Amino acid sequence: MSSHKPVPPPRRGRGRPPKITREKVIDATMALLEERPPEEISMADVAAKLGIPVMSLYNHYPNTSVLLQAVADHTFSQFQIPHTAPDAPWQVVLQEWLREMARHCDRHPVALRIMSLEGRAAPAWRSILAPLLAVLQGAGVDDQHAALLLAWITSQALGLIYIEEFADPARRLAPLSAEALEKDSPYLAALNRRLPDVQRLQVLELGFQAMVDGLERHLQRPLK
Repeated sequence: MSSHKPVPPPRRGRGRPPKITREKVIDATMALLEERPPEEISMADVAAKLGIPVMSLYNHYPNTSVLLQAVADHTFSQFQIPHTAPDAPWQVVLQEWLREMARHCDRHPVALRIMSLEGRAAPAWRSILAPLLAVLQGAGVDDQHAALLLAWITSQALGLIYIEEFADPARRLAPLSAEALEKDSPYLAALNRRLPDVQRLQVLELGFQAMVDGLERHLQRPLK
């Protein structure tokens, strides 16, 4: 349960109350999700963000759970499934999907927080898995093996994207520790000075290619 106390909405003078739409409610909730996790957001928080009485929200969403699910569906419905040639190799399909996932998370920073709510995947999140499912189905593996590979691909991809959100700015600070490392580990000190030159996109591309190569090697092995 959240310990955050919502700021009460400002008092309004006489006149027509603000028109609240579902879109405005979703936008306000997404703004809150950039500051805190879903479990720390209440209907009162969203109402305070919009500057309206909390009861007004119930005209649009019956509870926080339904509201957050609507936000998740809205966010993932905007995922742009890459267009690849019908005869494109599965490696290209997977690589393009991974790249688009990274771009989607850049456009919608809250995506990583709401792909699973209350232990359930958002319906729109399930829909964007279509290219991955096609790759696995085309590989001819059984359902249990395909489920394992799907879990591996998504966890590796989303984990890398999430970590790089924090690792990229941290690399800019690496030269500050280079001088202290010079005596005990001159090689590490030299690398620390180079770390600010490493771009997030480079790390993502290296990781995505490693995933494609790893899956390719895995599929070439005899199934046990």
